Amino acid sequence: MRKLLKSVFLSFVLISVCYNLSLAQDPTFAQFYQFRTYLNPAATGSEKGLNVAMIYKNQWNYVPGGFNTYGIALDVQSARISSGVGVTAYRSVEAKTLQTNYFSASYAYIARISKNINLHIGINGAFLNKSIDRSRLIFTDQLDPEVGVVPGGSSTNIVLRKVNMFDLDAGVLLRFRYDIHKRPVHNSLGFAVHHLTRPDESFENISTKIPMRFTVTYGAIFPVSRGKYKRSVDFYVSPVFKFDFQEKLRVYNAGMFATFKPIYAGAMYQFNKFSNNSTHGLIFVGGIDWDLGKDNLMTLNVGYSYQLDFTGVTTKSRGQHEVTMRMNFNNVALLQPKKKKGKKIDCYDFPGKNAVKLF
Repeated sequence: MRKLLKSVFLSFVLISVCYNLSLAQDPTFAQFYQFRTYLNPAATGSEKGLNVAMIYKNQWNYVPGGFNTYGIALDVQSARISSGVGVTAYRSVEAKTLQTNYFSASYAYIARISKNINLHIGINGAFLNKSIDRSRLIFTDQLDPEVGVVPGGSSTNIVLRKVNMFDLDAGVLLRFRYDIHKRPVHNSLGFAVHHLTRPDESFENISTKIPMRFTVTYGAIFPVSRGKYKRSVDFYVSPVFKFDFQEKLRVYNAGMFATFKPIYAGAMYQFNKFSNNSTHGLIFVGGIDWDLGKDNLMTLNVGYSYQLDFTGVTTKSRGQHEVTMRMNFNNVALLQPKKKKGKKIDCYDFPGKNAVKLF
């Protein structure tokens, strides 16, 4: 009985902690490179054709209901106007108590600096709706380590059940290529600022503005070996790095991928620091990247990641699972360029067909 009460007590504490933290943090994804327009609006239209990305994340299953996030993003490139446009949407449900609905539209201008350098400048406007089910929420002043939930209400005052917000993000993305022993190395370096408008997300009629979040990303794809024949499969390694800074929160992701068409796999180390507390974890990623249809008109990428946390309350969370699917329709374009007068704006393109484009 005591063990059961302890388990219930821990669950309610986790719900309370998650509720308070969720008001100051955004959903994050292990496979952030798959959900590019959410990561950085400058990535809108960064790849030729129409791109459709879907993502599902499941975490903190030790909390009743867990944390679940579903997202979809579409973006398309236009060579005629050197731009990309896109839309992004996600729904996040936390412990069946706090729900967030997000919808945004993004635009990016693609400046061709040289044959091997592109500079992408993007902006994103978003609408957010947050709602809370007060009847399912348990606060710490209602808990007792011996008896569990204490009868009676909480002193916490929640006035609003729904909050609507408008938000604005901006970012830049530098994509460039250089050669090592006549082999191309492709690079992607990005910087984004989220919550430029600092919207108020309080349910208590107390000004609680979302702090701005700064994101720095870097990814590169190095060819390790190249076959003698056109149909040979190439092998690549890809270092990846992401840093998020939001008020007192710091999140570092660093890792390495190996791609051997159609398979890719990798691992990342994650370090989270919030005030004086920190957590550590490992993220394992794998996926398949297929070229489908005549002349490879479509590329289908399916990925899975599992995050294993070592410290903090997350050791009881049973890990974090994430599934992604990305489709690229190569021949779809917004405002097709005029015949013989169109220009190729995206220098970030592999010379062969055997590359897995992660960035």
